[in-house]
Amino acid sequence: MKKTFLFHATKHAAAQLLLAVLFVVIGHATPNLSPVPITGKITNTKGEPLSGVSIVVKNKPGGTATNANGVFTINAEDGDVLVISNIGFKSQEITIGGQHELTIRLEETVAELTTVVIGSRSLRPRTNVESPVPVDVISSKDLLATGQIEPAQQIQYTAPSFVSNRQTIADGTDHIDPASLRGLGPDQVLVLVNGKRRYNTALVNINGTVGKGSVGTDMNAIPASSIERIEVLRDGAASQYGSDAIAGVINVVLKKKTGTQVFAHSGAQYAGDGANLQVGINEGFKLGKKGGVLNLTGEVRHRQPTNRAGDYLGTVYNANVTQDELLIAQNGGWNRKNNMYIGNSKQLNAYGEANLELPISDKSKFYAMGMYSYRKGKAAGFYRYPKQTTQVVAQLFPRGFLPYIGSEINDRSVMAGFKGKTASAWNWDVSSTYGGNQFRFDVTNSNNASMGTTTPTSFYCGKLGFQQSTTNVDFSKDLGSKMNLSSFNVALGAEMRLDFFKITPGQEESWKNYDPNGGKAGGAQVFPGYQPANAVNENRSVFSTYVDVESDITEKFLVNVAGRFEHYSDFGNALAGKLAMRYKLLDALSIRGAISNGFRAPSIHQYFFNNTSTQFQLVNGTLSPSNTLTVRNSDPIAKALGIPDLKEETSVNYSLGITAKPGHNTSLTIDAYRIDIKNRILLAGPFRRTAAGTSIVDQVLNNAGIGADVQVVQAFSNFVDTKTQGIDIIFSVSPQLGKGNLDITLAANFNETKIKKVKGTEKIPAVPDSLGNYFYFDRAEQSRVELANPKNKVSLSANYQYKKIGLLVRATRFGKVSSWNADPRLDETYDPKVVTDASISYSIIPQVRVTIGANNLFDVYPDKLKWFQDGNGDKSNIYYGNTSDGRFQYSRNATQFGMNGGYYYISLSANF
Repeated sequence: MKKTFLFHATKHAAAQLLLAVLFVVIGHATPNLSPVPITGKITNTKGEPLSGVSIVVKNKPGGTATNANGVFTINAEDGDVLVISNIGFKSQEITIGGQHELTIRLEETVAELTTVVIGSRSLRPRTNVESPVPVDVISSKDLLATGQIEPAQQIQYTAPSFVSNRQTIADGTDHIDPASLRGLGPDQVLVLVNGKRRYNTALVNINGTVGKGSVGTDMNAIPASSIERIEVLRDGAASQYGSDAIAGVINVVLKKKTGTQVFAHSGAQYAGDGANLQVGINEGFKLGKKGGVLNLTGEVRHRQPTNRAGDYLGTVYNANVTQDELLIAQNGGWNRKNNMYIGNSKQLNAYGEANLELPISDKSKFYAMGMYSYRKGKAAGFYRYPKQTTQVVAQLFPRGFLPYIGSEINDRSVMAGFKGKTASAWNWDVSSTYGGNQFRFDVTNSNNASMGTTTPTSFYCGKLGFQQSTTNVDFSKDLGSKMNLSSFNVALGAEMRLDFFKITPGQEESWKNYDPNGGKAGGAQVFPGYQPANAVNENRSVFSTYVDVESDITEKFLVNVAGRFEHYSDFGNALAGKLAMRYKLLDALSIRGAISNGFRAPSIHQYFFNNTSTQFQLVNGTLSPSNTLTVRNSDPIAKALGIPDLKEETSVNYSLGITAKPGHNTSLTIDAYRIDIKNRILLAGPFRRTAAGTSIVDQVLNNAGIGADVQVVQAFSNFVDTKTQGIDIIFSVSPQLGKGNLDITLAANFNETKIKKVKGTEKIPAVPDSLGNYFYFDRAEQSRVELANPKNKVSLSANYQYKKIGLLVRATRFGKVSSWNADPRLDETYDPKVVTDASISYSIIPQVRVTIGANNLFDVYPDKLKWFQDGNGDKSNIYYGNTSDGRFQYSRNATQFGMNGGYYYISLSANF
């Protein structure tokens, strides 16, 4: 009853706030007395549609942009002036004088200052259909239309080969979502902001989730209200942008427009939990008379947790079922519901961002960006039952306890630079970027069992920190006119980067065992704190230089060649190159392809991270807590196990595709790819002690003086080669339906990753056992690489706009995923599912639009975990399969789209 009351109170407060924001923006709006919808199509001089072109009414608030087929609709009066502008094209002004349908052609112009266009450093603007490699350009309007409020989720429903799902019961990974492009790891995609490298998180994913062992970039640390567009390069680009760009590059372009935008969102899950509230404001100011702009963003997001736990069916006080029932009765019964929280973590997020561009002269500009985010989260771990006497202080928690992990995440970044043009027409750009992430862990409602009744119940467990400083110098010039070519763009530059990684220990009570011989577990239950022995304060330097040449050899034939050299202070050198081409078979049909080699350097985290954590692993059909020691790659324990020194991952990327304009307002791109990766860096292990105590693991741990309370050890190593291949298909058409505009988009990705080779050493041979388990890479870890991400994702969306009304329907099919186990009887595969989103929007006045919608309209859930029986048919431990005595209804090891069900919302957007 209390939970229901709190939920409805939250919903009521959120609705009141949304209405208040709506009242304010309407109250301050200047209504357009007689607006008329103006429709039009914008193309280049060849008649090819241009997407993302800005259209605003001069001296009036609001505006719009063209869709993928160059079509737009905007409200204007006779006498109004439309200002049409796009990067790389001459702006136009058109006065409305009775015409309601426009056809506009923009003339190309070589940018006077360096313009960031992902996948190419050429000054010649190219559409995504003209580029030699596949690039998705997702506008802020498209991101907003998803009904999602976090950037990672917005990209998931707009980019075909991008997957990001929230994790549960996974320590810090509950608070930072791992993401994947083309089925590869979170650390195999490079993220840029305004074309500059974005730092990674401080968090290392060491629990049993997608991306285990990786260090990714947190897209949700960026305020959604600040994003102008997102560019997704779906091709290897290490030669152009450096380490991590094996799967591709995501570039987040921040707003630098003037005017005011207000966003508000309120929603909740069908199940009655998971309420969300978002309020954001973006304000742009003109600076000076030469086009200077200061754009500011403030945003707050609040997310309530969700819970999809099942009933607990195991014993509570005693392993003997009969005795357990008596003890349960004596202690007033037991609520087998709600003793776990499995779902989204609780989060409160606050953001601030500033984006500045200020002309200094006709040929130079100063630019800068600053961003800050503060996030506070709370997630639950596994319940500690009274029967777990080594972990529970019965005098304090006679009914056991559910421990919580609290997170406090701070992200800070600042970037500043100058760009301009020399007297000899060389474009130059000098910039410096500094950013970092700090992750603090706190544990509440727990105990350190080794302290008995003197234990605290709340613990500060330490911090992780990562900072990065990057300085770039770039030059470019188009030499085409001197070579009698349409274009011959030469770009070259250098980068200096410094990485810093730090582990700060927690309070002593969070990690120490005060009674090592008493049989009680030491440290805070759920997340033992970082120990002084885990402390890290390390840094490294990286220097790189690149050359990038792109030329229209003929009107039909485009070639791009790039090369990059990087030197790392901690492991050595890396060299990458790329050749990409596009040939126009017809004006409406082109073929394109690329071949490149790439690399991903070991992150500084993977070199130096170490800790002891409680990880639950399936042993004989039951999830059992195991004290797991993660050691540095250079640790004597790792070397005694035969693990070699870390080196870079290397890759070879192949892609071949076609781009076509098969009809009016229609476009099609099909791109096939293959990515071969050698020496992938994963967590080697889990190496488990044996009952007999005679294995190499027992010997190594005993020789190192590691106590028997540590059951498992693991370390980072290069020991797997993989092959990933697939195909991306994007088809869009915009038929004119009466006086309205309809945009239909089909986007699909089919993808498969296979392990080609598992490498052994003299001490650890790469020979699987009869069940297919390698000594340090069991079937569960194999399936995380090959099967945990959907093998395909297909999305079909229809967006119809008629005057003030908009309708959007999108169906997304997530392919099957699988989770294997060391025991093949517990392998599971979860069938494909279709998630449908729908919304209706209405413009109250031209500047204010309200949307009501539902994500996962039909309340679809993944397949439930299965229960199993052993060969004798009796209810042994394995009977509950992967459900952990019924507590897990859905898999936490392999996820397609989450486990929260349907979500309804109301949102507001206003432009002034």
